[in-house]
Amino acid sequence: MSGQISVTFRGFNNQNVAANLPRSVKVTTPSQSSPGAIEETLIKTGLEGVALASSRRAPTIRSLLSLMTPPRAMMTIAGMVGSIPIRRSSDFTIAAGFTASAGAVVSVGAGAGVYFWNKSPNGEVGLYGSLSVGLVSNIGAGAGDAFAYLFDKAPTVLAGDIIALEVDIDIPPVTVGGQIFMTAPPVSIWPPALTGTWTPEIVGVGFVVTAGVSALPVSVAVTPSRTWIQPITP
Repeated sequence: MSGQISVTFRGFNNQNVAANLPRSVKVTTPSQSSPGAIEETLIKTGLEGVALASSRRAPTIRSLLSLMTPPRAMMTIAGMVGSIPIRRSSDFTIAAGFTASAGAVVSVGAGAGVYFWNKSPNGEVGLYGSLSVGLVSNIGAGAGDAFAYLFDKAPTVLAGDIIALEVDIDIPPVTVGGQIFMTAPPVSIWPPALTGTWTPEIVGVGFVVTAGVSALPVSVAVTPSRTWIQPITP
């Protein structure tokens, strides 16, 4: 019978292990062969019968039976978003400010604040302002604080067009949202059309904490936006 048993030893350190090593005694366990398929089937059938007959012993017996067919191991890979590449750069930009939005399926929003770019040699501090129009799976309005960490220079990833993928969770009295920022395709305003090639790329992450009204406890939004920046340091 195959099984998986995990044993965890706690409270050991170099001192108490060394103190007990001189008194250690090597022991061997008698060799034995594993039961065959017929024996294993008989054991399982007998244990299942006891479990049905005794409700008090059933939980313990079923735990033992589960060792005979342990669950398969599972592996989760975190930090990957499909096949969309993530921007790699030694530069970064941090933006913090105020944001407000409202909408029912179609949403509009605006934001403003300050940013810092680790520009060589002393960094750059400036102001930013943004306008957005997008789609949201909710009806509501809110305003509050916004924070973003972008993976490149401020003129490259903060200024200009960007797409925010956002998930909001209503935790009264506030709504908390997580964001992923992607590069936006080059488009003409009118008539709407692509004006060049586009390779989506993740260029930052962010979060918002707002207060307002919301019809649903959880919502998803896809919001293209345009941002302008104004440096205030050399």
